[in-house]
Amino acid sequence: MPRLPQKKLLPKLFFAVFAVAVFIASYYLGNQYARPLATDTSAAVLPEPVMIQPFHLTDKNGRPFTQQSLENFWNFLIIGNLQDAGCDSLLRTYAMAWNNLAHKPELQKKTRVVFIHTGLPVIKPEQLKQAIEFYNPAFAAIFGTQKEIYALGQQIGLYHKTTSCNLDSSVVALISPDRYLLALFTGMTNPADIAGDLQYFN
Repeated sequence: MPRLPQKKLLPKLFFAVFAVAVFIASYYLGNQYARPLATDTSAAVLPEPVMIQPFHLTDKNGRPFTQQSLENFWNFLIIGNLQDAGCDSLLRTYAMAWNNLAHKPELQKKTRVVFIHTGLPVIKPEQLKQAIEFYNPAFAAIFGTQKEIYALGQQIGLYHKTTSCNLDSSVVALISPDRYLLALFTGMTNPADIAGDLQYFN
């Protein structure tokens, strides 16, 4: 059989290599986070991850807390008032969920609650630090202007005017280590279920 001229072979070879590269890239991006099926979790998983846009708040140590501060952690975001009894129950539940990750120390180390305090008047960072670390020193707490809190709350499906953390109707947002909103944990009261659902994404 006659051989194809080299000029005709090269474009075909290049196209084949390019197609394989596109397939590998698409597979990697599509599976970066193994999003569970809706029937696998109690949490409400978003159809597509949503990137968190810029915001500017202050953390429990008085340092700036921005969208980049979410990186490298699995973040459970809660909006509420630390002086609210409902928030106390919710934080205790998520502290127990964190403890349920003890058998996976690497995941536990990268998991935290980020509590967005909306109480007025705004408390000092040292007061915020003492309040949140009562539940777990690994947890973060942040505060800021009502405008900035509202802007962040809109992005994650939570609203700063809702200061009650009623356990049965609570909404907690899960943000990935690269700042994507992946799921909403709504009315979840079992720490083991919360910890189990988080593991579906890892």
